[in-house]
Amino acid sequence: MAEQLNLEHLMLEDGSYVLLEEGTYRFMVRSHSVDYYSGDSEKIPPNTQVVTAELEIPYTDETGTLCTVIVKNKLNVYQKVLFIIRQFTNAIGLTPEVGKVPINLLDMDGKTGICEITHREGSNGNTYNNVSTFYAPSKAPKVCLNDAEWAQWDCGKGFVEISDEAAKELPWS
Repeated sequence: MAEQLNLEHLMLEDGSYVLLEEGTYRFMVRSHSVDYYSGDSEKIPPNTQVVTAELEIPYTDETGTLCTVIVKNKLNVYQKVLFIIRQFTNAIGLTPEVGKVPINLLDMDGKTGICEITHREGSNGNTYNNVSTFYAPSKAPKVCLNDAEWAQWDCGKGFVEISDEAAKELPWS
């Protein structure tokens, strides 16, 4: 079924695409959606459920303005690739690092974690942000490329001012 939009109050994005510098970033899961895979791959069977997590990553643009970029990450719910879902759920604190546990994969919105962003080339020749690794909290790097922005970002509510004194107290300073 097609997504229904409120035609009286459409919110249009500016259409620009932000290619982040490759490296480690702090993120928050903004939202998720569930769909089914069309089955055009030899590795994953058709009609496999796919959960797409929208990761919100704060950064500073070339003008020095604090911004956020959305990176969509698809998680195929398929036995052979469940290790990727395990990495993701470890990173956002839904599951412990070891042990077999049941989870509610849809309980991800608002959770935070650390991931590695690399670049991948699309079939159209464009370069895109790609999440190559989700880090479990105990294995996450201590310093990320967006630590300063993260300190000023109130997850999902926007940016807040922090004093120079408060910035000195940050755990990664």
